[in-house]
Amino acid sequence: TLFRSARPDGTLDSPVMSLHNLVHAFLNGTNALSHSAANDPIFVVLHAFTDAIFDEWMKRIEPSDLTWPEELAPIGHNRMYNMVPFFPPVTNDELFRSAEQLGYAYAIDLPVSDEDARAVAVLVGSIIGGLLIALMVLLTLLVLFMHRRQRKGFEPLMSAKFSNQKYTEEA
Repeated sequence: TLFRSARPDGTLDSPVMSLHNLVHAFLNGTNALSHSAANDPIFVVLHAFTDAIFDEWMKRIEPSDLTWPEELAPIGHNRMYNMVPFFPPVTNDELFRSAEQLGYAYAIDLPVSDEDARAVAVLVGSIIGGLLIALMVLLTLLVLFMHRRQRKGFEPLMSAKFSNQKYTEEA
């Protein structure tokens, strides 16, 4: 899983550990230290947002119970294992539910359908395309201006010509 750092045999899995800790490290401060991360106020926001994304995934995909492995998952992640340190004991299977089923909801504004996602993609693509066209027009104008300037025999306002001639009274 993305959120645990141990393999089924209990050894640390560096890439997974790094994936989970990447945001904590980026936020720095007490969030970057595993023993004090929960004391950082942003910790709750970060994990609540992660839960909101998971809840959105649960709503869209509607995974079956078979999605949650019965065995060979990292320690504590098998479907019927108890979540530690919750009391009374709660199994992972009981928590593999949407937020509404657990008694709360998120006010999250993610694109609901493929049409909304396409509309966002078209908007972003149009903005980027417009910026690229504007950049191309500006570059074309700059090239034309430079070419025109060279054709006219452009001379700077101050022409600095130096000679070895010394000024004398005769001059």
